[in-house]
Amino acid sequence: MILHHIRRSFTNQLTLWVAGFVMLISVVVIGLLALFSQDVIRDESVETTLQTLENTALRIDNTLRQAEMRARLTNQPLTIDRARIERLIKENGYLTQLRKSLPNASLTVVEKNEPMTSPGQFLTGEGGYREADYNGEDSYIFYQPIREGAYSLMVTCPADDIYGRYSRMQWFLAIRGVAGVLILLVILYVIVGRHLRPLHRLADSAQGIAQGNLDTPITDSLHDDETGRLQNSLAKMQQALKAYLAEMQQKQSVLSQQNTELKAAYAEVQAYESMKSNFVRDMTDQMAAPVADLCQQTDAICRDTGTMTKAEMVHRQMLIMQDTETITRLLDQLLNNTAL
Repeated sequence: MILHHIRRSFTNQLTLWVAGFVMLISVVVIGLLALFSQDVIRDESVETTLQTLENTALRIDNTLRQAEMRARLTNQPLTIDRARIERLIKENGYLTQLRKSLPNASLTVVEKNEPMTSPGQFLTGEGGYREADYNGEDSYIFYQPIREGAYSLMVTCPADDIYGRYSRMQWFLAIRGVAGVLILLVILYVIVGRHLRPLHRLADSAQGIAQGNLDTPITDSLHDDETGRLQNSLAKMQQALKAYLAEMQQKQSVLSQQNTELKAAYAEVQAYESMKSNFVRDMTDQMAAPVADLCQQTDAICRDTGTMTKAEMVHRQMLIMQDTETITRLLDQLLNNTAL
């Protein structure tokens, strides 16, 4: 259980570290891409609007020139003023075309001598754009002269129209980034789990070996990485432990057999010593009577030598010799048995 908990914790921590690193890199990349995209999208929107406004001005100029040529050919009077230009813009749907890219744009015609309060006075020359506060909100003002500068086309739009694509791009990047990070996390989890799976098996095998089960199967690895070398080393250690334990069991069996034999020999020695003691005690008991009789006869001879007849002396000598022979025979038996 402890090894299982440790390896799971290690896997989770490693996955979290890798996931955190990947998420950090992803956030940095997405942030840099968003900043870069902001400038790119703004420049593209401004350039597209200026090009559209320039094309619109050219079309209006061409239309007005054609109208002037027809009026000259027919000798009809032609008045070109703001109202005519605005009507021309409305009839040709120039504002509708412009609002495809700028939904909240407004297209107006500004005269050259219009009062300075007009936002068009912010721009002069051959056209361009400015960022300004218009009607209380951040706006972009685009300017393109027509009729050789007598009039100008002015497009005003909120800054949100310019950055609308950027906002959509932000959401797109955020969604794609989150989806990519999630997919990457799943891939990382699978890859990390795949690389750690052999370690899990080795942990189970090591736990089995620690519990005394040396028959836990550990196959040799064909990989030369750290996990493969660890697996092969653990397999060699398992075989060495099995051989060592088998040798120890064999030596223990030999020692047990020798111990049994020593116990049997010790029992035989104890039995022999007991028998020998009994024999010596028995011999001693048998010699006690002859020795006592021998002492009695010698005492009697020494005490009654003056009064003892020759026949009595011979009789006592014979008794002494018999006791001596008995004692000698018993001693010979004792010495012979002791030598064995």
